[in-house]
Amino acid sequence: MTKTVYILSDSLNYSKLICDDAGPGYAALMGWDCINLADHQNMFNYDIAVVDNRIQENELDLLKQVIESNSSIPFFLKIVDPFYENRGHPYYNFLTGMAGWNNVYLLSVYQATELAEEIGKLYNNRFITIPYPYIKSKEVNNTTGRKSKILLSGAINKVYYPYRYAIWQKITRNLARLFFTILRHPGYVELDDTLAPEHSIIKDEYIAYLSKFKYMLLCPGRCNIEFMKFNECAYAGCIPVGLPPNSYPEDIKNLFLKLRLSNFYSDLLSIFLAKNKSHSVKKLRDYLSKTHDPNLLNAHLIAFVNENSIHTS
Repeated sequence: MTKTVYILSDSLNYSKLICDDAGPGYAALMGWDCINLADHQNMFNYDIAVVDNRIQENELDLLKQVIESNSSIPFFLKIVDPFYENRGHPYYNFLTGMAGWNNVYLLSVYQATELAEEIGKLYNNRFITIPYPYIKSKEVNNTTGRKSKILLSGAINKVYYPYRYAIWQKITRNLARLFFTILRHPGYVELDDTLAPEHSIIKDEYIAYLSKFKYMLLCPGRCNIEFMKFNECAYAGCIPVGLPPNSYPEDIKNLFLKLRLSNFYSDLLSIFLAKNKSHSVKKLRDYLSKTHDPNLLNAHLIAFVNENSIHTS
């Protein structure tokens, strides 16, 4: 049986992450064991190593040594944010510098765009996309008592999330605001111990909060990628409103209720007047359960290893 280990930073406080897109929480969703980078001597029992994308700058030299001393193990460097603005970041520089190493691969949680696509080309066929896993047991099934409002949550940033920003701007000083509830981003407190979070509605508490609403506004960002919020919408049983990611097939994209800036008020009225909308929740859940099941994702990773003739112990 092929065993995968997830290598963590020794210095980042993972307990402060707002979701399980990295760290021990992400590894648990994928069914992987974890070790800290400092405990790399315990890697001999594993066939595949995946490196957490939150490895810190002062740990990169040690990581390079670990990769070099374990040449028979394929190391998948995880890449998340694809934005060009990350150019020059130490971790992304490290990804670029490791492109020529035979036992180093890229694992992206999103389809390759912008900087991720640029770096991915350096790796040629040593690049795999493994989306965030979908865990069926996290689904909330309450169908009564939900607020008939659209929940808008996340960072309000015109550069990275232009659609969400435009909707937020549209409703801020407008009667349409009555149809929305806004939950601001809690902040990245793991980066600075002196910062206090905007709120504590994170992880499972965030899904429980979402489940109080009938609708959730979804934005794939300027790169049209499949953020974890799409999974969280399905977990909470919210009807998806807004824009789907490019990675979804057309029939799943069509489940999203339109809220176009060019036809805003008419679309808003249609959202609240339309009937038989709950079927979209079931279809989205069924799709994610089939395509993002962690067992299937792990099978894809192992098949990738085998197809590329990567030697594992």
